[in-house]
Amino acid sequence: MWAASCAPTLIVQPVCHRSEKIGLELLTVFGWSLEAAVDAFFTGGAGQLGSSAGPAVDEAKVAEVFTKYKEPDRDEIQVSGTERFCTDLGVDPSDPIMLIICWQMRAKTMCVFTLEEWTRGFVAMGVESVAALSGEFVKLRALLEDADNFREYYSWCFDFSKEPGHGVRTLAIEVAQQMWQLTLSPRHAGPMERWLEFVQAKGIKVVTKDVWDMLLTFLNDVSQEDMADFDDEGAWPVLIDDYVEWFRAQAS
Repeated sequence: MWAASCAPTLIVQPVCHRSEKIGLELLTVFGWSLEAAVDAFFTGGAGQLGSSAGPAVDEAKVAEVFTKYKEPDRDEIQVSGTERFCTDLGVDPSDPIMLIICWQMRAKTMCVFTLEEWTRGFVAMGVESVAALSGEFVKLRALLEDADNFREYYSWCFDFSKEPGHGVRTLAIEVAQQMWQLTLSPRHAGPMERWLEFVQAKGIKVVTKDVWDMLLTFLNDVSQEDMADFDDEGAWPVLIDDYVEWFRAQAS
């Protein structure tokens, strides 16, 4: 009862001049889940509600789409449903656009979508059908042109990619390499080629969350031509320190 009565105020208060109607619509879409509604508000879903941009996303239509792909005996979409979803979108499951869509849903597990995640994503993307979603690819890719969006997306990819048995803060190197090729290599082709060569030569087995996140900072902030501005006394993860030492030895 407390969440139901207080949540509209919690959603509306942080942004001036937002109508309470938007908060109520988001809460309705997410079955009065405060966490999901707030997440959608701050990831763009609220922009599609109660505005001149168009009608609010119809939760019933979104649920119908979900039902098309979900497992017959479970309230979630799994591998087979994900494959059908990709086919209907006209994309390969390995296409980076699928990662962006999953990020918009804030999905927690590869090839698994709950109704809450599915609804969150469709609201954030402002669509009610697969056909409409396929027409949003250019806009979705453009989201990653913003540095803050890309950092959030890249950080989310770590948790999304984790495999059972590798702990809560590590990622198997085979998975990390594949994800780096999808996320960082298109932006930092040469440096990432050297980094991947290094981790293979060093026989790295897992990657920590700290290394994952700081690698993006390292690529953005340190000259990748000669590492001349790398601070040897800085608070870098040991693996990045080792990489710089390896790089300098290769260059000498």
